Amino acid sequence: MTNLGHVVGSGSHDYSAIYDPDTDFDAWYTRSTVALIRPYLRPGDGVLELGCATGLMTSLLAPAGVAITGIERSVEYLALARARSLSNSTFIEADLATYETTDRFDHVLATNLLDEFDDPTWLLRRIAGWLAPRGLLHTTVPNPDSIHRLAAIAEGMIDDTSVLSERAVRFGTCRVWPADAFRDLAAASGLEVVATGGVTLKPYPNAVMARLPQAALDGLARAAELLPDYAALHYTVFGRIGDRK
Repeated sequence: MTNLGHVVGSGSHDYSAIYDPDTDFDAWYTRSTVALIRPYLRPGDGVLELGCATGLMTSLLAPAGVAITGIERSVEYLALARARSLSNSTFIEADLATYETTDRFDHVLATNLLDEFDDPTWLLRRIAGWLAPRGLLHTTVPNPDSIHRLAAIAEGMIDDTSVLSERAVRFGTCRVWPADAFRDLAAASGLEVVATGGVTLKPYPNAVMARLPQAALDGLARAAELLPDYAALHYTVFGRIGDRK
């Protein structure tokens, strides 16, 4: 296979030593994302989860009766994922640039992942080949028009919504994609939009959000259904072009 090292961005880095997806506030985004993915799953579906980390999302989807294959390059994260002893779940150590499989999946999950590459086109094309007929790719990417970014513009804290925070850079984000630009990128990779949505409203930075009561967080997650264009993350479901005709 062609060496993809030149197109892989900071997503090729391993930050398991400085980031725990189970205890970080990001776990709340994971749970909110699961709530959007879950209605698409049917018992017996095959699911490929890319960048499964410690298996938190896996553990929340496993009760749906699906067979999940989790791909992760960090051996530290993999050990934690395997320690969950989840039924119908398999965890594989692999790099996304070199992972090969002849299996085809009803669902591929690429959540909080594609923004970690300078250009994810090569990965989107590979994912299109891993989908079963009428299979679905579920993606989330940071939204540059999230309420907290727009508020930062209004307050003069940033000059452009594409500016990356120190935290984003530290944890591997290369860029934030406007929804239309990201969906155009997917279209060029052989994928078409099946459904769209937003993962929770985020009026404040994570540190402030973490101090909100659970009822407030739940309300912000529900509010994203009404204002998806201003949610923290874009949620887009793709299928292969022409696969649903």
